[in-house]
Amino acid sequence: MRELTSTLLAAQQQSVAVPLVKVEAVNMMGGVVKLDWSRLYSGSEPDYFHALAMPASGSLVRARITPPADSRKLYRQRVASPGPGSDFSPWTYTGQYNAIVVAAAALGTEVSIFWINTAREVRRINSTDSGASWGSPELLDYSPTTAIYGIAAAYKPGGDLALFFADQSTLYVKKCVGGQWQSKAAWDKTTGNLSGAAVVFDGDFALMLTGIDASGNFKLWSLVYGDGAAVPAGTWSALQELAAAPSGGAFEFRQPFLDKTDVYRCFFIEKFTADESYSRPFRSQALPGAGYADGLWREPVPFNLSSGYGMAMAHDTEYAWLASAAGVWRALLTAPVLDLTDDVISLRQVCSESGDSLTWS
Repeated sequence: MRELTSTLLAAQQQSVAVPLVKVEAVNMMGGVVKLDWSRLYSGSEPDYFHALAMPASGSLVRARITPPADSRKLYRQRVASPGPGSDFSPWTYTGQYNAIVVAAAALGTEVSIFWINTAREVRRINSTDSGASWGSPELLDYSPTTAIYGIAAAYKPGGDLALFFADQSTLYVKKCVGGQWQSKAAWDKTTGNLSGAAVVFDGDFALMLTGIDASGNFKLWSLVYGDGAAVPAGTWSALQELAAAPSGGAFEFRQPFLDKTDVYRCFFIEKFTADESYSRPFRSQALPGAGYADGLWREPVPFNLSSGYGMAMAHDTEYAWLASAAGVWRALLTAPVLDLTDDVISLRQVCSESGDSLTWS
């Protein structure tokens, strides 16, 4: 027989006992932080094409286009230290109009805003001081037509970048290597018209696309444009179907946005055109440990907003950020830990050959 120590005997005889167990609750799902979004700005800007980027300074750079009734004017915005007390309402008119689509990307203190206009001009304005000042518009190329519904850009760590844009059923890539823009190149896929594009660089260029396939079915796809990591440089992976809706149905997908925090995260628009019609953002995240080309994502869930143009995404070291033309949201990238140890009343552990269980109240 083994006798109890005096300390354990004293604890046994107390009228109130504190269980020797620690219970913590963490806001995670499947091993991934479940982002808790808080809206910081609600404006009156019309719902239309928009973009978001975050340079290393932590400033928030946004861009938006006004609807055709207002000449598709291109506006930009910089909030130096974004937070709950920030004013996200002032916009600066760039002097550019007839813009069809817009994209933004950042690396270090460099920020680029890209757009294509009704003259088919592919243009860029660039900032090297985190969006505080901007250079003159550059003409980079021409698109084949004005049927452009998707555009996205991403920098590589060394400063090279790639611009992707969808002209009808063709996705083009135009790369800037060593400060020199290369000729645009078309992909090798066969689909119907595309309705949106998003990209992040993570060894290769990870893309998300919306559109219709050659049979007219609505699709949400992932795709990789290789840079020599998982996919050979200059080549395209297979299209991975993430969501589908049949031709002639009431559902379609539009305007994806993509970011890589702890895992890949995306937003896209589900548009429903039958009775009780809606256009609503849906969000999803890749499974932890999965490669982008694997196409392994959680079931999408709706976001509480009505929008036809999606939720642009970016992040800094502390927060994930979302933006629409008229809204800004943020969420902590780390999950707060709630210590429930002092609330434990009882604890019961059962061990058996078929399995173990732990029950607490």
